[in-house]
Amino acid sequence: MNRCYWVNCVAVLISVSACIDNTVHFGKDIDGTPTLGDDGPWGIAVVGTDYLSSSVSVLDRMERELFFEGVVDSGSSPPGLSTALSGDVALPRAFNSNNWLVLLDRYPNSVLTLLDPHDFAVSVQLSVATGFAANPHDFVWVGQRKAYVTRYETNPSPGREPFDAGDDVLIVDPLAGRITGRISMATYVDATPHSLQARPDQMTVAKGIVWITLNHLDAGFHNGGQGLVIGVDPATDEVRQVVAIPEVRNCSGIVYVARRDALYVSCSGLFAAGLDEQLRQSALVAIDLGSQSPSATIFAYGTEGVARPFGFELDVARERWLLVVRYGDMAADIPDRLVAIDIITGTETIVHLATSISGLGGLLADDATDSVYVGDAAALAPRVHLYEVADGQFGFLSVIDAHPRVGLPPRHIRFY
Repeated sequence: MNRCYWVNCVAVLISVSACIDNTVHFGKDIDGTPTLGDDGPWGIAVVGTDYLSSSVSVLDRMERELFFEGVVDSGSSPPGLSTALSGDVALPRAFNSNNWLVLLDRYPNSVLTLLDPHDFAVSVQLSVATGFAANPHDFVWVGQRKAYVTRYETNPSPGREPFDAGDDVLIVDPLAGRITGRISMATYVDATPHSLQARPDQMTVAKGIVWITLNHLDAGFHNGGQGLVIGVDPATDEVRQVVAIPEVRNCSGIVYVARRDALYVSCSGLFAAGLDEQLRQSALVAIDLGSQSPSATIFAYGTEGVARPFGFELDVARERWLLVVRYGDMAADIPDRLVAIDIITGTETIVHLATSISGLGGLLADDATDSVYVGDAAALAPRVHLYEVADGQFGFLSVIDAHPRVGLPPRHIRFY
């Protein structure tokens, strides 16, 4: 494939067409359908937000620096953007081989926005609200014209239009901007005195199955059921696996580590339960996929190490070190910290100490460049902090200001 390296291509946007080979190169997607050739991620997207306004910037992977600030923001209205971005914008967990830059405008907008990877023009906007504030939490391609979207909220008055119940995985054709079906997650909620919702959250693909974490919380986030991870076959849209983890609550982050043939899941516990109980409910969980019936074991407890609850952000570097946030404590003046836990030895190392409480925003490991990107939402100098992985050590390299003009703190960092 003779596509010019994209960073040089887009230095002046009007010159993009001169650099790009428009030949379509086909491979196979996870459901066996043809897809565009997979060159790997082209860049790294960073969402900056103060939850009132938002902006999306792009980093150059190879140079590890800011490439394009503000490809779209909540104050812009480029052609094709029929719904302006809100202050609650996130990015999908999984990279897609077509390199679309997909934005999840969560609450209340409930809109997917696809940006063309060549010039960042708005290609498609699709509302997944279906009559209520659905709060989409994640998006994953499962075919050339098919994707899943986790909808975090439940519709209090369903039945007024198609696919409007919520608390589900919505099936969409992103390129056509069309909803084609849904997979209810409400069936897997515990029967308790509390009115729990499934609250499907993050997704990852492993061994041809889409694995989905359920936060499994009530409407007010005060009560929760056992940890749950659901496996869906994208060829049939049927649930194939239900992995219950009764020891934990509020599971969110999920990664697959091929060398262990296992999923790793971060569970934060209930914030309303008080610190001692939350720590008992918080853990990193390993789910063995090597057998026909996946089994879950606790890999690391929240009570161990620095004894702080595990956060929603989870990634893995070199299939060896789990990178996870340990939440801070405002009352005790303990800041968030990013830790690396060795999958083989269990050793925990502090990688980055946030400059403020709830200060960590966004986490990404890039094995191609042995890099780890950490968003730090410091009030005076919000930056992406860059670390290099070498011989099991995480050495600080530099900081990147992803939004120098608007000064927004980084909150989400993902490949595209």
